[in-house]
Amino acid sequence: MRRECKIKVHKETDLFTIEVVGDLTASAEKAMDDAYKQVCDNNPKNILLKFDGNSRINSAGIAIVINLVMQRQGKDCKIFITGVSKHFRKIFELVGLTKFTTIVDSEEEIERL
Repeated sequence: MRRECKIKVHKETDLFTIEVVGDLTASAEKAMDDAYKQVCDNNPKNILLKFDGNSRINSAGIAIVINLVMQRQGKDCKIFITGVSKHFRKIFELVGLTKFTTIVDSEEEIERL
């Protein structure tokens, strides 16, 4: 059963978080683009894509993440991802996303990097 995707943006110190609750599919593309634009308008140094741990991501959702990450290339900005299952970690590795992002187990881990 597909869960509607809800996206929230918040900022703590120098970390902007785009929180994804639910399933990331093509239907969430506009909301993700809007959230990403909101974050990028603030010239962030760090962005966290935070999934709820139970999110499913289909091929369109993976494409959305790849597109957003590639938009920040060449800018002084680090992108982190958390809350994805081992399965999606492996998929992100296979599609080369981990060359441009860092997958972390928690937000606290970012502070140690």
